[in-house]
Amino acid sequence: MGTVFSVGISARLVLDMHSLNNEGTEGNQQLTRMVHIIDHAGQRAVVNAISGDMFKHIFVEHLVPLLEEAGEPLSPGAKILDADRINALNPAFVDFCEKEQSFTVNGRTEKRMAMESEILDKMLQDCSLTDIAGALVTRRRAVGRKSTVEFGWVVGLPDRTVTEQYFHVKYAPEGRAAATGADTVAGRQAIFHRPASSGIYALVCNLDVCRIGANDVTRKAAVPAASRKARAVAAVWALAATLLKPAGAQRNTQNPHIVACEGAVAVSSSSLPAPVFSPLSDRYADEVGRAAEILNAMRPGSVEVRQFRTLSEGMEILANIAESLEVPGA
Repeated sequence: MGTVFSVGISARLVLDMHSLNNEGTEGNQQLTRMVHIIDHAGQRAVVNAISGDMFKHIFVEHLVPLLEEAGEPLSPGAKILDADRINALNPAFVDFCEKEQSFTVNGRTEKRMAMESEILDKMLQDCSLTDIAGALVTRRRAVGRKSTVEFGWVVGLPDRTVTEQYFHVKYAPEGRAAATGADTVAGRQAIFHRPASSGIYALVCNLDVCRIGANDVTRKAAVPAASRKARAVAAVWALAATLLKPAGAQRNTQNPHIVACEGAVAVSSSSLPAPVFSPLSDRYADEVGRAAEILNAMRPGSVEVRQFRTLSEGMEILANIAESLEVPGA
């Protein structure tokens, strides 16, 4: 595979009977998330969708144990999947941001507050999850680590996605009984409605491999080359795991049936981006391939596109990328 700057995935997933993302509840009825989109023909449609936040969360759940297995450092907050990552449960990092420290510059030791680039170095060196998934530090100043992985909404195709409400009963021997019928059978049962959705969903995501372990301010590597590669490999594996097991909400009783998965994986070995195109369009695979041809005309051999027709083929492509990738500048 050689040097990899970025990876782009455009895929269609067929998910049946799932409830991965819900909006909230009204009374005893749980509501699924619906969004307005414009399709490739310019027509407006209302479809079921799973937010990119949910898929980012799924990705992080898979990524944390992979980073631990690779021996990469994790902050206390990252280890327990706290969304604040390096900021959470970490008084040593708070002191580094808010108190004067001793720094050695050009052979001279000086005591002062850490600069933004030094805080960013500390974030990347102390927490590999913050390095890949990003975080915002607001200790006397704002220092942000932009995520190296980006997910869009996973959107249902119009006319090929349906949502239905299903009647459920939860046996509740205490609490609700007095209000709903005391010791009768009906009084001990809580009635509620829960949605389940089935359909073809469009997924797009990017992974900027070249930014892993690199300081966004100084543009220099903040961690050793071996760590940058280990983190990049873990990130690609976590992408594969996210497709294999979308571990969102309600999985204890509504584990999604993954019926099919097809798409295209684009890999860029230069600063030109790995192309993605929304699978909301039936032409998405051709558009990704055509975009790669144009980019290769600008810079020969810089973009490779591999199409897959099944989930296992997609996993194999990502596995091959993980096994042989090299991080630029590492």
